[in-house]
Amino acid sequence: MRSGTFGILLVIFLTITGFYSAQAQYKSISLGFRAAPGIGWFKSDQANYNTEGVVPCFAWGLVSEFYFAENYAFATGFSFDFLNGKLSYPMMGSQNAGLLTRKYRLKVLEIPALIKMKTNEIKGLRYFGQIGLNGGVRLNSKAKDVFTEPGKPEQTVDFRLIDSQTRLFRASLIVGAGVEYPFDNSTSLVAGINFNNGFTNVLKGENSVNSSLEHHGVPNSVELSIAVMF
Repeated sequence: MRSGTFGILLVIFLTITGFYSAQAQYKSISLGFRAAPGIGWFKSDQANYNTEGVVPCFAWGLVSEFYFAENYAFATGFSFDFLNGKLSYPMMGSQNAGLLTRKYRLKVLEIPALIKMKTNEIKGLRYFGQIGLNGGVRLNSKAKDVFTEPGKPEQTVDFRLIDSQTRLFRASLIVGAGVEYPFDNSTSLVAGINFNNGFTNVLKGENSVNSSLEHHGVPNSVELSIAVMF
């Protein structure tokens, strides 16, 4: 009986020792700061709503990675994203229908939920890919308008708040890849490219020319993310 009890205790001890030994081989948590310049655009599936090119955008925030295996982590944190884009669509003027070209600036607090997968070290570098969902809350939104009405001079209205015309929440898919350069056992420089593919319409209201159409715009962006992880 005593030998059986001793055997069970020995197995438990070896299991716990092995678990902590495995845990000691890699950091279970990594934290850092990131900055991400990029380009953004709005897409729309409504008739006569057109994307007017790309504009600069920017994001910054805190990154946290929770490793459940040496090369696999759950990545999250928070990010202040400045989502910018341009759309043009018909709008009623004082007498006739004209064309409104609007440049949007949205400031959004976003919290991603990603799975990150890394390679083993290859000549001093580790490569990674990541994919997951992203949820955001709009903090404020601004727009600059250029309105063209037939027979009248162009009208410009500079940036002003339009929170009543934008939705509070947004969701997107994030797909990214990059490289990690470790300075030492605790600090590394991480650089990557992320594609932020929006799911949700961020605009509200009806078109003044055709009331059967709702305003529709989905922000998308490509960013170069630079982070220092500890």
